[in-house]
Amino acid sequence: MNIIKQKALHLLETAFGKTGTVLAIRAWEPATFFEVDVHFPDMDMSSWKRVQHIKVRVGDGIYRDYTPAGWDEDIRTCTLYINAEQDGPGAQWIRSLRAGDPVTYVGVGATMHRPAPAGEMVVFGDMSSIGHYLALQQLAGNRPISGAITIADENHREEFKEYFNWNIQPVRKNGDGGLESMLKWTSDKALDHSNIYISGHIPTCVRLRKELKKRSDSPLGIQVQGFWS
Repeated sequence: MNIIKQKALHLLETAFGKTGTVLAIRAWEPATFFEVDVHFPDMDMSSWKRVQHIKVRVGDGIYRDYTPAGWDEDIRTCTLYINAEQDGPGAQWIRSLRAGDPVTYVGVGATMHRPAPAGEMVVFGDMSSIGHYLALQQLAGNRPISGAITIADENHREEFKEYFNWNIQPVRKNGDGGLESMLKWTSDKALDHSNIYISGHIPTCVRLRKELKKRSDSPLGIQVQGFWS
């Protein structure tokens, strides 16, 4: 890493870094997707109106953004849902993490995604989007959210169906980035009264947005939040 950048990140962490504590970790089978319960004593969750992201330290000078979901503002705990299919620093970090370990972060920030004031809410993404849409559902309360999450592994699709009581469906990941699967899901559905949320693999997000904008039943709005490329 560039020495100047590394020093800048170190100064940022020294000035603004805060720490949480891992309470529990659960791995799906195969172990490429994890749920991490964390206590963040310095994190005020009471005013969240949009889906948030936390910049977490996963290595020396290396940070990854994760979405807090299932938060309890009174005891300041939440769950991070972490996709570790790509063998990068984030995946290596989560595989080494144990209950009781500290989690260092340098900020919490709002994304553009929040419950729409009217119309249906329809979401699309890959496994990196699961926590993001769980957070959106928590903000939406009893309002239903539908959509599709592309998942390559059959066991993970079954776990998704068993674990979540949700209108969001796990679909087999076909095509580049799962684009074909998501377009197929929309093929027999009217979208003109829907607000569309897209997140996950950035090139796939961009292509899906372009395809949906071509439709004659154009959605009320399309909001994109890219996570990885």
